[in-house]
Amino acid sequence: MSAALTLANLPEDLLSRLQEAAQQHGCSIEQEIESCLRKVLMPITTTEGLINRTQELRQQFVCEADRLADVVRRLEEGKPCLL
Repeated sequence: MSAALTLANLPEDLLSRLQEAAQQHGCSIEQEIESCLRKVLMPITTTEGLINRTQELRQQFVCEADRLADVVRRLEEGKPCLL
C-alpha cells in the first residue's frame, strides 16, 4: 500500500535542509522525506541493520587524514569531520 502526502506550510529552513540532503544523497526530495521517516519511525531490529546504519552515519563524519583541503571545506560548510 502506498499513499500520497502533501506537506503544507513547510518552513523554508526545513525545505532547504531537505533539498541539501536530497542532493547529497542523489535522490529526490520525496525519496529523502521517505528515508527520514523510515529512520525515525521504523526501528532497526537486526544486528546487520544496526551495523549498516552505523556505517552510514560514520561516513558523514569521516575524511581522509591527508586531505586537509577537504577538512577545511567541510568545516566551512558546517559539516564536522573526524580525521
